[in-house]
Amino acid sequence: MYPRRIVPLIGFLFFLSCAFSTAIASGDIERLVAQTIKAYGGEKALRNAPAVRHTGQVTSRMRGGATGSIFREFERPNRLRVVIRYGSETEDRVYDGKTGWRQGKIVTGPPLDAMVLQAARMDLPLILLDRKKDLVDRGPTAYEGMEVRTLELPLGGGLALTVDIDPASGRIVRSSGRGGRGGTGGIPLEFITSYSDYRIVDGILSPFREGNFANGFVTGETTLSKVEVLKSLPPGTFQP
Repeated sequence: MYPRRIVPLIGFLFFLSCAFSTAIASGDIERLVAQTIKAYGGEKALRNAPAVRHTGQVTSRMRGGATGSIFREFERPNRLRVVIRYGSETEDRVYDGKTGWRQGKIVTGPPLDAMVLQAARMDLPLILLDRKKDLVDRGPTAYEGMEVRTLELPLGGGLALTVDIDPASGRIVRSSGRGGRGGTGGIPLEFITSYSDYRIVDGILSPFREGNFANGFVTGETTLSKVEVLKSLPPGTFQP
């Protein structure tokens, strides 16, 4: 038992320790985000390119390894259109920042959550800077033989975006979107994307290869053939 006069002192020292640790973590986040923004071309270049268009191929494990085409458009802060074609089959997803459509029909629950998460991923890394005060430092994590730093960003509605950053290069090597209203059987959703084959497009660093996973299972791979950095997209792009 501590003497009564010592207990308040211990509590005060514990408070100072926590406050100091929080300040260190906050400073680390500032430096890490700044390094990442610089690695991707700098804040000015990123803000001067509020829209992007991706063209490429997607390979789906869910379709037995079938290969299709993917056409993806994004405009900040959170508008998204994705068109995937496998032969004569077309899948069209649209999210205007509030409402999501799939094949022209309004969706809710997991299909909508998936679009919200994908829109947030498309806004990397600038979303980390814009919402820096909301970031949670999850500390170091091992990824493919390297130590990365993990940051988590709450998106609301139970959703969260987690990013793994290589502290040496500032590059985001993996992101994970999880939470929401649950998937099949009430199992929480988790969509993981790994990034590689980085190239500079109009002064901005862009990954041309993405590995796709859902709830721990490999779902496929996306390989981009073209990335267009744009000022805007045509009216009606984000309407069903």
